[in-house]
Amino acid sequence: MESKGNNSKEEVEDYCISADEDEDSFFKRTIACHALYPILVESHLNCLKLCLGDNEDIDSVAADIELNSSVANQPDLDQFMEAFCMTLNKLREAMKEPQQESIAFIKNMHSQLEELMEIPSSTALSQEVIDTKHISGSIDEEKKN
Repeated sequence: MESKGNNSKEEVEDYCISADEDEDSFFKRTIACHALYPILVESHLNCLKLCLGDNEDIDSVAADIELNSSVANQPDLDQFMEAFCMTLNKLREAMKEPQQESIAFIKNMHSQLEELMEIPSSTALSQEVIDTKHISGSIDEEKKN
């Protein structure tokens, strides 16, 4: 069900009761009007948030979904909706740890690159020049001997 955000409760109920439709529309309507549909959408959006980060567009979609339990008791659909929600939650958990590890790795690499790119202070630079001259002078003396 596509939510516009401006739908009144009556319009949503009319959508769930509508009888003029083909088979695909019937199944879409039945699923969209199921009591677990908001939970299913929330589980799906949580997976997207994990991958995309918190996004206002995703949050607005979640806010537009209303709880509608006007569909008659359908054990097969109930079982499907519960299983799908559980699967989405397991998927989110399976993606969470590797993503956190990747983010930690990237942050670590970023900080190491920043350390490499830092411009040394003038006193440290002067000391490096002196050390370099001392080392090259020692090498020149060894070559003479």
